[in-house]
Amino acid sequence: MRALVMLAVGLGAPGILPAVAVARRNPVAVFLAPLIGAGMAAVAAAIELGAGGSVVADYMVVAVAVNLAVIAWWLAWLRAAQPRAIATRARSWEWPVLTLAVVLGCLAVPLMALRAPTIGWDANSIWLTHAFMVYGGHHELLTGLKNVAYQFSNPDYPPLVPAVGALAFKFFGLGNLHLATDMTVLLSACALGAVGTGIAATGIGPGIAAAGRGGRQPARIAAVVAAGAMCIAGFAVSGLSEVEGYTDLLWAAAAAGAVIWGLVLPHSAQALGVAWICAAVASLTKNEGLITALVILVLIALRYRPLSLPGPTARTWAERAAFVVLPALPGLAWAGLIRQIGVHDAFFRSASAEAPLTRAEATIAGMAAHLAVAPVALAVLAAGCWFARADRQRAGLANPAWLWITCLGSLVTLFATYVIGGFEIHWWLGTSVSRTTIFVQVLLYAELAIWLVMAVEGAFTCSDWHSSQRPSSAGERVPEAPGSPREPLPEWHHGLPTQ
Repeated sequence: MRALVMLAVGLGAPGILPAVAVARRNPVAVFLAPLIGAGMAAVAAAIELGAGGSVVADYMVVAVAVNLAVIAWWLAWLRAAQPRAIATRARSWEWPVLTLAVVLGCLAVPLMALRAPTIGWDANSIWLTHAFMVYGGHHELLTGLKNVAYQFSNPDYPPLVPAVGALAFKFFGLGNLHLATDMTVLLSACALGAVGTGIAATGIGPGIAAAGRGGRQPARIAAVVAAGAMCIAGFAVSGLSEVEGYTDLLWAAAAAGAVIWGLVLPHSAQALGVAWICAAVASLTKNEGLITALVILVLIALRYRPLSLPGPTARTWAERAAFVVLPALPGLAWAGLIRQIGVHDAFFRSASAEAPLTRAEATIAGMAAHLAVAPVALAVLAAGCWFARADRQRAGLANPAWLWITCLGSLVTLFATYVIGGFEIHWWLGTSVSRTTIFVQVLLYAELAIWLVMAVEGAFTCSDWHSSQRPSSAGERVPEAPGSPREPLPEWHHGLPTQ
């Protein structure tokens, strides 16, 4: 356990400065730091494969370069900022500390399963195998990925998890393989922490405050409780496999975090930065994560730079492209590099002899068995849009269509993969569909949590409005209800000023 704690601290330390630069005083910075450190390790593994060297040396170079870039950016900002912009007013620490305590406490409950160390099938045959390759250096990594004997281990998978495992072996040797798998579980917990803190932010009230009101304490409490429950639900959805070293929850939770911060919370540079980091982590974890991250990043670009935006067309499209390419660049670079050395995806290497209709029917049945939450989420969506839409607008949250489009895009991509792929469909679904649908399940549970917060906010808004309608003995003017025609609502997608 001591070695695991040291690894977690060592992985998170290089990411502290970038995390604070992006998240400021938001508790999500605690969870971003290890994810950023893992992303640096993935970039180091890609450099090791493409240019040579050792993963430790390359990791040090990447970490120093990133932190120097952050320091340079910070100094430039301080020089350009006016003194009044630098000065910050005193802010309460109670709610951020409470949020962090609740989320960490709820994450600790499923992590107790690590006391009984186990290593799952994929963790052993794929992720530990790749970690040994990265651990062995450039030649071992290159020849191992190209070795036909290892084609069963999906050699084209992105390098984030193997790189973190290789760093664990570099510092503590090969005597304890559980260190690598446990680090994967801890990173999955950090990704869920990013989701939880994003849900908590929906009730803290940044968008509500921008509309001239403070976040109501019951809504804040509901948001913090929902954040903690979301962390437990994420591990419950993934099942025992995620404490056995599987990576599906890691990429799914990271992608869900990108959706919450980039497609749900109000516009801000802070939320955009967190979304970009989460999307980059998802793209570097698994092939499904790269595809899903690209879908999310395209939607984020359209939300922050809508098609109706006035201005030069070429510049606007260049900005949209940058919104997608910059955070996805590490994942895209790995995909290009791995194909340049002649390694290809195992799922589409050969065509299936089964009829497409047979595969489609089996895929629909297999996916539906793990999406029982979808009808509930649709019913809550309909009720929420009818009863709590104004409260969601006042909070500055985005239209729920963004989240549902992401879910639909993920399901369509997953469906097409199963139908077009070459493996026998029933065996393939039986071994993977419970894990490939984790992203949609986590996202839909997050949607339920957000509507719960909005329902609490709406309930107390109505209560305050009814109280304000009582006759005043002094003959004072009766205040209007929030959201009434005399009180204009903020724009649907706006609420938090760019910081």
